[in-house]
Amino acid sequence: MTATNQKSYVFTAARISGILLLICACVAGVVSFVYSLTIDAYEANLEAEVNRALSGIFDASEQDDFTSSTLEEADDYTVYTVTKNGEVGYCIQIEGKGFGGAMSIMVGYNADRTIRGISVVSHAETPGIGSKATEDAHLSQYEGKSGSLTLSKSGADDITAISGATISSKAIHEAINRANDIIGSIN
Repeated sequence: MTATNQKSYVFTAARISGILLLICACVAGVVSFVYSLTIDAYEANLEAEVNRALSGIFDASEQDDFTSSTLEEADDYTVYTVTKNGEVGYCIQIEGKGFGGAMSIMVGYNADRTIRGISVVSHAETPGIGSKATEDAHLSQYEGKSGSLTLSKSGADDITAISGATISSKAIHEAINRANDIIGSIN
């Protein structure tokens, strides 16, 4: 390679690198701009989803005196204190790892720390298969129970897994058992 060809090669490589750097900077700028426009709406939607789940678990209507406040926050869970018409309960929003990815689950507790209800706030499970584990027919098995629960396919244990959605059932079950441990440690 001659000195002229080498200079041409270096100049071409530098020019292409500069163009790619400029394109990356423009894309990063556009992504940052879109993020700044949508983050408030996204957070408002998440808050509305949490409030809807809390209201649903505690059967709150517009006539009820219903309030909730954050009691404790950690990386993968949030504990809420819930008051409905003077009755105190708790709700834990906890993350699970299902077949399709992260799942956000709300577990509501009565004052005696038994499970009042469960709501799956978000999931990415396969529709019609894994999503069966997020339906009330499966989740209602947990109501009235507390402590460490067991899961089986045969129905011999506390909770029966959904056939064909074993990974999703197990993810929800593990998240609920972690929530049961957390609620047991709250004074």
